Amino acid sequence: MDKVVFGDYTVQDLLVITGVIVGALVLLALLKKIFSRSKSEVYAQKAQCTRCGWQGQVSKYAGRCPRCNNPLGDRRLSQS
Repeated sequence: MDKVVFGDYTVQDLLVITGVIVGALVLLALLKKIFSRSKSEVYAQKAQCTRCGWQGQVSKYAGRCPRCNNPLGDRRLSQS
């Protein structure tokens, strides 16, 4: 561990530096996963059916109630 590899850096120094870099990358990936928005929210929206009372998420582009096939969300607004 005391073998000099590069300049004044030993094997132990390089292992510590590598460990810190890997730990920082793992921490950044974890924080990104925690604070990022879900991609499903881009194409889905919450809706409630006025005919049967079903609640849940439906597609913004082809939103229909899974129980009664009633148009929901943006789809309902575009058929007016």
